[in-house]
Amino acid sequence: MKVSKNKNGFTLVELLAVIVILAVIILIASSNVLSQMDKARKNALAIEGNTLINSAKNAYQNGILEGTITTGSACFSLDYLYKEGLFSKGAKDHYSGSVLVKPDGSGKVVTYTYWISNGSYVVSGDTGTTGSGATNGTSASSTCGDIQGAKMFS
Repeated sequence: MKVSKNKNGFTLVELLAVIVILAVIILIASSNVLSQMDKARKNALAIEGNTLINSAKNAYQNGILEGTITTGSACFSLDYLYKEGLFSKGAKDHYSGSVLVKPDGSGKVVTYTYWISNGSYVVSGDTGTTGSGATNGTSASSTCGDIQGAKMFS
């Protein structure tokens, strides 16, 4: 009886070579993906900053209607806006920050400047911007409170 040898299939060396090649490709791709994920986190935080500005607009208007703000600048902490139900993320989400609401002399033109942190990055910006230079940091809670003449809401 004649036994035929089946020579179909891969050797162990060939399989190991394929695994090594795949590992190298995954390492190269993962570094690009991780940098894009980091950039996306920073951009998302800047978008949260613009949402924080909208929350401060509502708080400022409520303060005017209630008589707690008559003139001048106001500083709203993220904690205050969270407690008032105007912003959806607070300290439990590792968020901190503040918004400076500053009307001009006529009271008609208002500028908003925000500082926000998610526990990993800090972003600051003005009305209509996407934030400037997300930097590593854990807190942005005291930045607005350092400005003289602004009424504090915290």
